[in-house]
Amino acid sequence: MQMIHRIERWLCVLLLVAIVFLVFIAAIMRTLGYPLIWSVDVAQLLFAWLAMLAANQTFHHGQHASVDIFTRRLHPAYRELLFSGLDVLMIVVLGVLVWFGVELFMANPQRTLGSTSIAYRWVTLCVPVGAVLMILTLATRLTRRHHRENPEAGL
Repeated sequence: MQMIHRIERWLCVLLLVAIVFLVFIAAIMRTLGYPLIWSVDVAQLLFAWLAMLAANQTFHHGQHASVDIFTRRLHPAYRELLFSGLDVLMIVVLGVLVWFGVELFMANPQRTLGSTSIAYRWVTLCVPVGAVLMILTLATRLTRRHHRENPEAGL
């Protein structure tokens, strides 16, 4: 799983660099009178993938914004139980995203991305792929939490 997260992190960096470069070049070309019509569409495609991959990176590092005014006052055992329940709930919601993301991917194969000939499916594919990665991350987190609470569970 660590290798997947490392690859994912590098993909996030590359996508962000590509988006910045593309938008910068598009702005220069527009100023020179040669607009790159397709640049906004491609930047949006890259941004959709960046958002989903970065969301999983945030899950992996536990950096999603949270309000802990109540949870930090809970007994550690209850807090862990609450967090485990929330992780399970998120896995269910992400499972729904996978389901509908695949349906959306299959729904309209002829549609293209704006002014390009790129299939719109490449945009919609980021939803189920990102959701599956987040499910794997959450399942790993749940497993680690369970083994931390029950060290004999792995025997």
